[in-house]
Amino acid sequence: YQTLTSNSADNSTVTPAVVMTTTGLVAGTWKYSYFVNAQTAATGTGISFRVAFAGTVTAGKFSVRREYFGTLTTATNGIMDDIAGTNAGQIVEGFTHNTNNTDLGPNAGVATANTNSFNVIEGFAVTTTTGNLTLAIRSEVAASAVRIIAGSNLKLEQIA
Repeated sequence: YQTLTSNSADNSTVTPAVVMTTTGLVAGTWKYSYFVNAQTAATGTGISFRVAFAGTVTAGKFSVRREYFGTLTTATNGIMDDIAGTNAGQIVEGFTHNTNNTDLGPNAGVATANTNSFNVIEGFAVTTTTGNLTLAIRSEVAASAVRIIAGSNLKLEQIA
């Protein structure tokens, strides 16, 4: 387990900035789950996440997905909600891909600026060398800040 002990630095660029690094993953099959509270400085600013293994990943053996609650109950709109308060529930939205070091997002914005919105980022990687696993964030809008909140964490398990 790894927990972010303080808020990440704000990233106000469209270039990914690493906010969590886990060092020394040996060759093997790794399963990871990031549980992340994220904030953006404006409702019209989306956030993108990127998981990367800095080593050799076996071709076709890297998968990752991101899920968050949207603001609507019957359709998607890409707006992350900080509270799912309807009796009918709300739509779970997300992104997925099978490529190391590729963006998950950005979503279209948030319901409330500077308020925690919960994201789950899960995946697996089959690695053939020792390397580091990183989580990076970027803003959808240049000059509008995004951040990860203290207490966000990673559960990492070597399964083979």
